[in-house]
Amino acid sequence: MADHPNPMGRSGERGFTLMEVLVAFTILTVALGGLLLAFSNGLRTTDRAATISTATLQAQSLLEQVGESIPVRVGRVDGVLEDGSRWRISIERYDTGESGAAAVVRTLFAYRVDVRVEWDTDRAVTLTTMRLGPENG
Repeated sequence: MADHPNPMGRSGERGFTLMEVLVAFTILTVALGGLLLAFSNGLRTTDRAATISTATLQAQSLLEQVGESIPVRVGRVDGVLEDGSRWRISIERYDTGESGAAAVVRTLFAYRVDVRVEWDTDRAVTLTTMRLGPENG
């Protein structure tokens, strides 16, 4: 009985066909594309969280200055931070609704203080608190 030649042209060796290799590369490409997209979204989210955290810390720092280097006076004060972010402090008299509420302290009144830090045209962090201060405008 004579040996019949292998139709693949090789004696006993097996390999991948071109179609199998192309399918494997296609699956690999789709999987890597998904991983890169997830990684990119993760980096973008991390960057956004860091920006929000920085803006919040800047707003807290400005809030702490109210009553110290920034007087408690009705009105608005604004400026620009070193990183280009814009800030605004708004102070308004807080109405307790009771005429005798301020008489307890006699010389101090409650003020609502809003601090807003903007780092983009539509991105901002606003913190609000109350401060006591003398009667003013």
